[in-house]
Amino acid sequence: MKEKQRAAKWSLLLIVAAVAAGGVGTMLRDGGTVLAQDFGIGTNGNVALLNELNANWTLPEDYSLELLEVDGIAMEWVQEKGVEQERVILQLHGGAYTRSLADNGATYRRAAVQYARLSGAAVLTVDYRVAPEYPYPAALEDALLAYGWLLGQGYAPDRIIIAGDSAGGGLTLALGLYLRDNGLPLPAGLITMSAWTDLNYRRWTPAYVGDHPADHPYISPIYGEYTGFPPMLMQAGGDEILLKDTLAVARKAEEAGAAVQQTTYPGMFHVFQMLFPKLPEANSAWDEVEAFIQEVFAGLAQAK
Repeated sequence: MKEKQRAAKWSLLLIVAAVAAGGVGTMLRDGGTVLAQDFGIGTNGNVALLNELNANWTLPEDYSLELLEVDGIAMEWVQEKGVEQERVILQLHGGAYTRSLADNGATYRRAAVQYARLSGAAVLTVDYRVAPEYPYPAALEDALLAYGWLLGQGYAPDRIIIAGDSAGGGLTLALGLYLRDNGLPLPAGLITMSAWTDLNYRRWTPAYVGDHPADHPYISPIYGEYTGFPPMLMQAGGDEILLKDTLAVARKAEEAGAAVQQTTYPGMFHVFQMLFPKLPEANSAWDEVEAFIQEVFAGLAQAK
């Protein structure tokens, strides 16, 4: 009873926080411009492999996919059939804040099942609103909504891990910053893959920024402070243009006392992890994800 009351309290607080977020506040690196859609997944061969993996994928028979709508926002709920999950992964998809889950659905359904298999948890993927129609703070509001929905379903914060790639990785960090800044419960851990953490460019304003300052920490988490953050796993490819985005945040988080596990995979490109199970390095990255998740949840069990 007390757990349900606590969940309801945090859910209410998050609804208030989501409303408040509305009032809060490619690649261009000192000269050269690469458009957002060119964050890419490496060469054309890699794109072809991703398309092949997605086209040949079907939902495994032992997993279910439920389509949800919460306050007008679409979400996808993946879990193993016949198993009542006590833990959950909240997945925030990539796509430069301009591509919706509908645009990348197969990639993130594959990833959702992968997270579920490795963690033994359910996985909620939120189809947050995207720019240019919905600039900041729409994505943050929708991530808050999804997190609040999980709390309202009775999931304790210490049984939730938030994970995201590219823009979703930046949104994962932004959500953590917002929760911490507003005295709301933080999740057990955070996972980022090739996180886009700096949207503050001299000659280009990403659509997600809108009319807000691009250096706001909830838009560009590279400007945030990470005191009091939960354990973090931050992966990046050694050859990707966003490598510094991950390294800078990892360094700041470590200096703030957070437990940060940062791994750079040599020669790898942006979000190479999505080429599992064909790419060996992707499989190694997912092995690391599995170990991190198990360590985070095992630590909670021992603490109790």
